[in-house]
This record gives sequence, C-alpha cells and structure tokens, in this order.
Amino acid sequence: MDLNKSNYFSPEADRHYMSVSQFKSFLPAYGGCEAAAMAKISGEYVPTPLVAFMEGHYVHAWNEGALEQFKEDNPQMYSSQGKTKGELKSNFRHCDKLIEVLQNDPLVMKALAGRKEVIMTAEMFGIPWKVMLDSYQPVTGIFADLKVLADIDGKWWNKDAGVYENFLQHYGYTIQMSVYAEVEKRFKGRKDWLLPHMVVVTKQNPPDHEIIYFDYDIIEQSLSIVKNNIERVKEVKSGRTEPVRCERCEYCRKTKKIDRIKHFSELNLY
Repeated sequence: MDLNKSNYFSPEADRHYMSVSQFKSFLPAYGGCEAAAMAKISGEYVPTPLVAFMEGHYVHAWNEGALEQFKEDNPQMYSSQGKTKGELKSNFRHCDKLIEVLQNDPLVMKALAGRKEVIMTAEMFGIPWKVMLDSYQPVTGIFADLKVLADIDGKWWNKDAGVYENFLQHYGYTIQMSVYAEVEKRFKGRKDWLLPHMVVVTKQNPPDHEIIYFDYDIIEQSLSIVKNNIERVKEVKSGRTEPVRCERCEYCRKTKKIDRIKHFSELNLY
C-alpha cells in the first residue's frame, strides 16, 4: 500500500500496517484494550474525539506550516454564539500562547527544523510498520516529535509494577521514539539510529516546555518491549486469537453485558 498524508490514518492503512499507537492500543499497560483495538480496526467502533487531541493537532498544524488550513477545515474550533461568535474558542486561543513559547525559543526552533510530517515504512518483527516523523533532519542526525501535555512533572501510578511513572513511561513515548528510530534506520538502510528528540510544551499558564533526547540504550530497551509483546498483538490482529475485553474503556462500557454479580471486596483499589 502506497502511503501518503491523505490515507495515512485511514482504516485501510491501519489494517495493512502496524503503528506505535495501534501497538499500544492492544496493551493494557498503556491503557489499551484488545477488544477496542480490533473494533476500531474493523470500523465497528470510532472513539469519541477528545478536545485534548484537537489541541495537539492545532499545534502540530503550526509546526507543519498548515495552521490556517487546519482552522478552515475545523470550524468546530470557533464559537457559534454570543459575543465571541466567530472567534476561536478559549482553549485554542491558549494554544496560540503555546506556539508563541515555542517560536520564541531558538533551540526549540532548531530542533523542529527540517522536513515535516515525513512518512516511512519498514518490515519489523515480521510485519509492516508505518511512522510519521514531525520534523526530520537526517544530515544533522536527528528527528523530533512534538507533544502537547497537561504538565511535564506529573506522575502516574503503575498498578502492575507498583511504582509511579513519568509521562514518557506512562504513555509509552520511549517506545514511540524507539520504533521511529528503528523504522527510519531500516527505511534508509543505515547502520545506526538517528537520535530521537521530543519537544514538549504544556497547557499550563504560562506554558512550560522542554527538549528531551533519547540515547541508544533506551532505544534497545524499548524495542525489546515491542519484541516481547508483538506476537500476541499479531495473533489478535490477524484474527487467530480472540481479543480480551478490558471492561473499563469507552468501547467496553458501550458494549458491556453483565454475566455475574461481583462481591464487594472485588472493588479494592490495589
């Protein structure tokens, strides 16, 4: 399948290719649910769009140089009544402050330089993968991903591991950047990885921001996580194994049928 920006996020592309977001959508450790992932791939389930995602897309459109077109394509970002009718809603006006913070930092603009939204594919772990790099600078030896977050210093409890995690661990961003590095290396036929960078800006007022880079050690560790889990994902996606329901996500709540009555002690927090 020949990928481009028009069909990259299409159901056909998702059925043909594995992506980092699809991989994580199968794994409970990253908030995934096998049943929901399969329902989405089949077209049975379309997740409810989150405002937070739109805010992220808004900032990404700026990085791509396509913000005005993005505004035209998304009239729901504008107020439709009252004194502010026709103006951007307040959360998107705040996104302009995020963009201003990024624009005014020379090192950020240096990290985000290069080609934008670069699509690459490669065979990995026995299946085709797709990636889209926000900013690509092969001559410099780096690529960068842009993230919009609530905050940088938050912590999230990992019930299985019994520890708190930072946002990189919680959302699987180390896996994302590592897969991007490996796919780029294979796509270009190079011997070594480019160094992944992540530009992070927060929705706080005033916004915070950082540039984070990832070394070869974390790339190797993260790729091993993919290797250890990909066979199960392949089995489920191919239809050879029944997907497991998590009974917590939006899809499971929508399709839930109670098959037994729980004892009160089953509702323990830990």
